[in-house]
Amino acid sequence: MIGTASPVPPTEGGDPPCWSHLLEDTREDVVDRDDIELLVRNFYRDAAMDDVLGPVFEAAHVNWNAHVATLIDFWAWQLLGEPGYGGQPLRAHEPVHARTPLSHSHYERWVELFCDTIDASFQGPCAEIAKGRGRKMAAAMERLLLGVSASGTAPIEPMWRRVDGAPRDPQRRCSGRI
Repeated sequence: MIGTASPVPPTEGGDPPCWSHLLEDTREDVVDRDDIELLVRNFYRDAAMDDVLGPVFEAAHVNWNAHVATLIDFWAWQLLGEPGYGGQPLRAHEPVHARTPLSHSHYERWVELFCDTIDASFQGPCAEIAKGRGRKMAAAMERLLLGVSASGTAPIEPMWRRVDGAPRDPQRRCSGRI
């Protein structure tokens, strides 16, 4: 037939091919100080530019070099058991709260951004512990700065816990590596 388009052959197979199996998840657990530095720098870069948290940092006139170094020491102590952090993180934020009162939405956003930052680069038991510690730190800071005592009903977890749930030797890092 002249002037008639040939029919389009039917496609076979249904859904388009899925390539997700080719994208391997290469995230690993937080295992050393370099990982903690990556986490801290990524988180605070995003927090400083965040619509909710950024104004708090701006009003506090943060010395980022000193603050990041302190935060790396803090998280190395929390997650790896490394000595070197001697501050009082909850009390250190009292002047910030006095200058720019922190609301519940500030703490919620901090936790959300912190957990998202961890999930973007890490996975594993230590990453989960970091998120849990971040949540607890935010809740404790909110209570302290509002002058509210904890109810005493929250379970107390050992600082070091093995993946299988048994207490962890405090000399071992959260990832299980020394």
